[in-house]
Amino acid sequence: MSDLTPVFGILSVFGSLSFLTWVIVDGLRRKHQLRVMAEFHAKLLEKITDGKELAEFMDSPGGNKFIDSISTERTHPAQRILRAVQVGIVLCAAGIGCRVVGWQSTIVAREAQEGFVVLGILLLSVGIGYLVSAAASFGLGRSLGVYDAVGQAPR
Repeated sequence: MSDLTPVFGILSVFGSLSFLTWVIVDGLRRKHQLRVMAEFHAKLLEKITDGKELAEFMDSPGGNKFIDSISTERTHPAQRILRAVQVGIVLCAAGIGCRVVGWQSTIVAREAQEGFVVLGILLLSVGIGYLVSAAASFGLGRSLGVYDAVGQAPR
């Protein structure tokens, strides 16, 4: 197991730096998106001169789109459930892969087998948790009427 310590260290550093880079880039993207939306909304509201005009605008389809666009990011519940299913499948596959590597004595050293088995169990457990969570979210969303008859659009 001590032979794998540098490998795990390098992978951990690379993974941490990748995650940090993603967080920073995503934050900058959201900040820019918020700035553009705020400028657009400010210019749009400057053109409205009185309350009657505002009421007419809010009753129009464009007003409804304006209200919906105030939220910076709106994802459909089904998209979030599918994302959880994808993560669950990937984690389960990685867990099964680690378990298989741990069982094969010819692939890794005897000392590393136990580590792969433990890692496989952890990944498999988290993957199954994601899948169960996605199934529960879908069932709850359907029973609460979040989806229409086809299950495509929110009510």
